[in-house]
Amino acid sequence: MVPLFNADHLPFWCGCMLIFGLWVWRWRHARWGRFLTTIEHESLHAIVGMLTLIPVRELKVREDGSGHVLFEPPGHWLLYLAPYFMPLLLLIEVGLVRLLALPDNIEDAVLGAILALSLLGHLQQFHPRQTDFRHAGIVFTIAFLPTAFLMGYGAAFTMLRGGNPAALWDLFSTWGAQTWADTTWAWALLIDRVNA
Repeated sequence: MVPLFNADHLPFWCGCMLIFGLWVWRWRHARWGRFLTTIEHESLHAIVGMLTLIPVRELKVREDGSGHVLFEPPGHWLLYLAPYFMPLLLLIEVGLVRLLALPDNIEDAVLGAILALSLLGHLQQFHPRQTDFRHAGIVFTIAFLPTAFLMGYGAAFTMLRGGNPAALWDLFSTWGAQTWADTTWAWALLIDRVNA
């Protein structure tokens, strides 16, 4: 296993740190940043709606970074929560960067930068006033979203650093095996407590 922080990954982490620095210094209040993340957010609502056969009636994004999607009710939890853990824009950008066939160091720096930008945009959308969380159910959202977010960005990071789809299979199979082991351990402990 290759450690995350070594000389081979330096351009990637430099790209990440550059974007984090620019975000803290200036970009977090930029209108264009809110506008882009809102387009991604509302588009994901619409895409998931269409994929689950829920008619989308309107998609609107305003210059100030606000927006909404109107669809025929009833909605479902995936429709409401997908924009908070699926990095759609990141996947599109990664595909475009890979098509450019840049030198390895420059490609790594660009991929690190777009990962950081996508991650920061997603994190900015987490706040208690989100109506999507109320529609999906606050308790369900709190239970589901942290794991889904880590899985979505874990998969993206694995693809960026691993470079092939087999890396994703390794990530999900390891996660699944560990989840199963933890579940059987907790179940056995519960049975022991009940029988005691």
